[in-house]
Amino acid sequence: MLVAGLLMLGSVTSAAPVPLEDFAKRQEIFDIELSPDGKHLALTVPQSDKETSLLILDTATLNPTGSLRSGDNMLVGSFWWDDNNRVVVSVAQKFGGFDQPLATGELVAINADGTGITKLFGARGSTQTGSNITGRGSDQGFGFVIDPLPDVEDRIIVGVTPFSSEVPYTDVYSMDTRSGRRKKLARAPIRGSDFLLDQQGELHYAAGTTRDGLQQLYRFVDGEWKLVNDEADSGREIWPLLITDQGVYAEIAEGGPSRMVRWDPDTGEESLIYQGRVADPSRLYTTPDGKALLAVGTAEDRAGLHLVATDHNMAKVIGTPGKQFVGQLVRPNSYSRDGQVALLEVSSDRNSGEFYLFNLKTREARFLLPRDSWLDPETMGELRPITLKSRDGKDLHGYLQLPPGSDGKNLPMIVLPHGGPHGVRDFWRFGRDLQMLASRGYAVLQINFRGSGGYGEDFEIAGHRQWGRAMQDDVTDATRWAIEQGHADPDRICIYGASYGGYAALMGAAREPDLYRCAVSYVGVTDLKLMYREGDIAERAYGRAFLDRVLGGDEAELAANSPVSHADKIKAAVMLVHGGEDFRVPISHAERMRDALKAAGKEPEWFVKPKEGHGFYRQEHVQELNQRLIAFFDQHIGSKE
Repeated sequence: MLVAGLLMLGSVTSAAPVPLEDFAKRQEIFDIELSPDGKHLALTVPQSDKETSLLILDTATLNPTGSLRSGDNMLVGSFWWDDNNRVVVSVAQKFGGFDQPLATGELVAINADGTGITKLFGARGSTQTGSNITGRGSDQGFGFVIDPLPDVEDRIIVGVTPFSSEVPYTDVYSMDTRSGRRKKLARAPIRGSDFLLDQQGELHYAAGTTRDGLQQLYRFVDGEWKLVNDEADSGREIWPLLITDQGVYAEIAEGGPSRMVRWDPDTGEESLIYQGRVADPSRLYTTPDGKALLAVGTAEDRAGLHLVATDHNMAKVIGTPGKQFVGQLVRPNSYSRDGQVALLEVSSDRNSGEFYLFNLKTREARFLLPRDSWLDPETMGELRPITLKSRDGKDLHGYLQLPPGSDGKNLPMIVLPHGGPHGVRDFWRFGRDLQMLASRGYAVLQINFRGSGGYGEDFEIAGHRQWGRAMQDDVTDATRWAIEQGHADPDRICIYGASYGGYAALMGAAREPDLYRCAVSYVGVTDLKLMYREGDIAERAYGRAFLDRVLGGDEAELAANSPVSHADKIKAAVMLVHGGEDFRVPISHAERMRDALKAAGKEPEWFVKPKEGHGFYRQEHVQELNQRLIAFFDQHIGSKE
């Protein structure tokens, strides 16, 4: 029944709005990957809020050949094909303080036919219907896959980090995926390292960030780590990402948008592969055999691909995808190693994702599965890239989500600043929250204000110590731009965001009391001084150093830039949404803001779920939140009457 349900692609377009509950449903497919021989598909699918399953399907028939079900409150997280017949799985669990499951550090392996289930790493035992996965009592720490080595049978490279309140050093091991036995290769030279190996599993690089936020890169030579770049001295970051027969490909960040290069570690020479006009590249795609770079993912106004191996037959597939995929992004997900079959994902601002099996010999695309069969792209609205100038002359980039069929004029509008805020940005892609609001007639404005990631180091650093100041000015400038362009009805604008976005919503309402009719803070920061005393960021030295960099430690400044200090200036109606078990932004933030608003004679709407964390996770709670949001917006800006 589950697989049959996955195959049902919604195709009926109705004039009625998409039901709100459809935007709260879990995706039918979380992750999917083709086996190296192309004979199987592995995919993770939700069973409930507390359980996720790994399914292994026969590629030709889509019939299941094996499965791995997690126990109660345990979920199948990430997974990797080790070879043609074995999959390694990372176990995840829903913890109260977070809105998404987190990896537990346990690793499990299973054969494609459902046999041979083995606990590879982790002290805790797990159960599987018909089998028992025994714990490995001597394993202590957090295990994760560094490289699945699909060309090397029964061996993967894993990292193990000790459980610690601080960022730990990682040990790197070669692991047998049948027995779980492992051999230590090295210890990371820097905390929180990212590692890069070649196709044979030889360790080459480790890179990480110091407590001061500066990058260091090390090279593994003759069994020892050698420092090859220190941002404190060089003024730039070098992140090796791929080793092929053509050499080492690295992303280099140096002020403006980062560039993708072929880099010679011995001489330091680089050959430019791609550099965006305004934005950093997103990721690398290889040819099916993994021996050459196929394309660089781009993230300018719209997501795209910059082709490198232009003569390769895969380049023709993703470069000229055909009439059926016009206006959509076609990306390779995984390949058969013989280069004959590719699993493609097709997506856009209206399409949350569909998967196709592409035969490179016959050039035929066979539809497999959708991510969300109930969300018809034909019923969704356009996400339009925008560019504007800030009041001090910075170029700002963002997106305007339009309701389905709208001409984009004189609309009620929700301003939606993103969370993070540093190192995070909004992209051109399908957004459930955006489409949910658009389905009810609202335009949605997203702006990548200074401090956002993805536009170069200088742009991100420009937001340091600018919370509530220049970062907020950028949001205001974007809002006024939307009014000047005729997109927004100036009398019907609200501001809504989560985490930092919730902070920006409240600061926007305080600094611009006549601009916004309502404001919603969802798990939002309200007291910057409290960030230093409560929550998981303040618990770690790295987290405290981050706060010092981006906020500064001056208590008078922190108070001046806190929404809780300006409740008396807010005219807009306010809704406060929070989870009672939020570890990142404890509920005390919402409680202080509620009390400050009440003291100022303004009763906020209060919506708290005691067992949720930093964002709602349970489907019925997400659905209830959607209903409450729409009712709140409809009340304040939904009608001209």
